[in-house]
Amino acid sequence: MKTYNEIKLAQELIRFPSVKTEDKGIMKFLSRRLSTIGFKCTIIKSKGTGPKPALNLYARFGKSKPHINFLGHTDVVANLNNWKISPFKAVVKNGYLNGRGSQDMKGGVACFISAISKFIKNKKFKGSISIIITADEETTGYGCPAVMKYLRRKGEKIDFSIVGEPSSNKSVGDEIRIGRRGSMNGIVTVYGRSGHSAFAGTYINPCTALAKIIAKLKSTSLDNGTKFMPPSNLEFTKMNVDNLSENVVPQSASAKFNVRFNSKHKSASLKKKLSKIINAVAKKEKCKTKIEYRVSGEAFYTKPNKEIYMVKKIVKKVTGNSAKLNCRGGTSDSRFLGSIPRLELGLRNTTIHMVDERSPISDLKKLTKIYYKILENYF
Repeated sequence: MKTYNEIKLAQELIRFPSVKTEDKGIMKFLSRRLSTIGFKCTIIKSKGTGPKPALNLYARFGKSKPHINFLGHTDVVANLNNWKISPFKAVVKNGYLNGRGSQDMKGGVACFISAISKFIKNKKFKGSISIIITADEETTGYGCPAVMKYLRRKGEKIDFSIVGEPSSNKSVGDEIRIGRRGSMNGIVTVYGRSGHSAFAGTYINPCTALAKIIAKLKSTSLDNGTKFMPPSNLEFTKMNVDNLSENVVPQSASAKFNVRFNSKHKSASLKKKLSKIINAVAKKEKCKTKIEYRVSGEAFYTKPNKEIYMVKKIVKKVTGNSAKLNCRGGTSDSRFLGSIPRLELGLRNTTIHMVDERSPISDLKKLTKIYYKILENYF
């Protein structure tokens, strides 16, 4: 049976310019590669960033329990100008694989496919291995929910999932994500009464009210954090006043903010808490408000279980690292897995989303070995 080398496969994947939800043939390529080693592959469509749908892949080997899953994505961010080496050439140079997606996360996808191919060839086992590859982790995030909906319709149950996101920091396996903080964006617009700035008392300045709202929200502690997650944090990211005259108090002022919140909160209760603070300040300033929220994902984590401790032990054996369990980082497709126990373990995140993204060849080889050992110990 055929096996795949992680470096060669990563190079092949990087050469597909799959920016945003543009497929460029990558899912058919992966389907052919996985079908060759015995996987049954299904392409699942979801809404794309353009007129064409995004293409996502679900592949399964075996039909019985236990069922372990590997989750990854093939879309990459843009930021493609001023590279020393062309971002889609996938050049190996001086011990590094260079290219967009080498760390985030075509490199990780190549590592787990390589490990799986070798495991299937070398071992007889009872159970199932599945792979989910999404097309929009960096953008819309519709792909993984579409795959999960397909699995529910088919009655397929995943027992444990490994998400190949680049979770490592200084060396492969030094950190393992067992969850993620929630993320929520907000826009607060404050309405006052416009007027000439020379006539105090005839106007109500929304800028003053907005400034006080910002100060109040920033000085309010949302919580003290949890064992695995830091304190929730709110940051204002943009302020806007649509006013062309220096001597006119505007009618309205707005600001955008983002909240990264831990598992002490649900987005619904957090909205109520923030709205109460905002409206109290606005009322005191005799202003009205409009508050809009958009939730990217709820906070979640998997309580350390036997599988997580097993992975931690394997990482120690392969790399010497005593992996820290945490919930750092932004959002990932892991947030769509519902109640499935899971962890995130992948390459380093030192150059992700940057110009000249690259990954040490030694990291790819170590990660492939870790994934292989996980499979050996899981079954």
